[in-house]
Amino acid sequence: MNVTFRQLKAFVAVAELGRFNLAAGQIGLTQSAVSILIKELETELKHRMFDRHTRMVSLTSAGREFLPQAKKIMADLEIAVGAIHDLATLQRGRVTIASAIVLAATILPPAIARFTERYPEISVVVRDMPEEEIRPALKRNEVDLAIGTVSSDDPEIVASHVMRDRLTLVCRADHRFARRKSIRWAELAGENLIGLAQENPLRDLVERALLAAGTPVRPAYEVRFSTTAISMIAAGLGVAVLPENSRQLAPVVDVKAIELVEPSISRDVSVLQNRVHILSPAAHRMKEFLLAATPWRS
Repeated sequence: MNVTFRQLKAFVAVAELGRFNLAAGQIGLTQSAVSILIKELETELKHRMFDRHTRMVSLTSAGREFLPQAKKIMADLEIAVGAIHDLATLQRGRVTIASAIVLAATILPPAIARFTERYPEISVVVRDMPEEEIRPALKRNEVDLAIGTVSSDDPEIVASHVMRDRLTLVCRADHRFARRKSIRWAELAGENLIGLAQENPLRDLVERALLAAGTPVRPAYEVRFSTTAISMIAAGLGVAVLPENSRQLAPVVDVKAIELVEPSISRDVSVLQNRVHILSPAAHRMKEFLLAATPWRS
């Protein structure tokens, strides 16, 4: 069956106004064009929709039965078109962002606050997760965007640089390093190192830096979250190499973040997305907000 929206629109207009010329004026067509549309509809449905009189037309029994269904189809289509328009104009929508724990707690909140103030009808969902789970979530299209670190080129992921975050040594306030302004990587020899999970991109940065400094320290403990590492540091179980903004995660814990030098190493934090996944208007706008967040760009 090949019933068109134009045919339905002409049918409803004629049914409501009772005259072809009035219907033509209402929907912006010529009277002959309306007549053709009605004939096409009747041919497609294999029923006469109208009884023609000298000046007026009236619905047949088939036309009376068809009219409420035609109105419903048109109303449903208008609702669907309106919903798509709302998405395109950012009057509603949903954005899901994956983020490593540190970045979810430090970078995302102010960016989301600015975004939702501008677009209050758009729902923002944050999925804070271990860094190593971010790229798989993007590839499965479980999230629209992500904030994180890409340790190597991935052809399936597009990375847009946001900021550069230095690696620091985090130790307890009474540790022998606590009063130092900087620590050389080589000085970590003999320390109980609390390392992040093997799959975490930060783990690779730390291991390469230790190897280059001639200090291949094997972690005494492995954890998945920076918050866990900080709590273990506070308990005196060791030290950890973490991003410099990790200290914000535990303001009540008395630990110190000290610059690591020789070499000084940073990680690139980026907005990540699936290369083949087309962003919704809301997700595209959120990405622009994240990239334009100049207070934390470097």
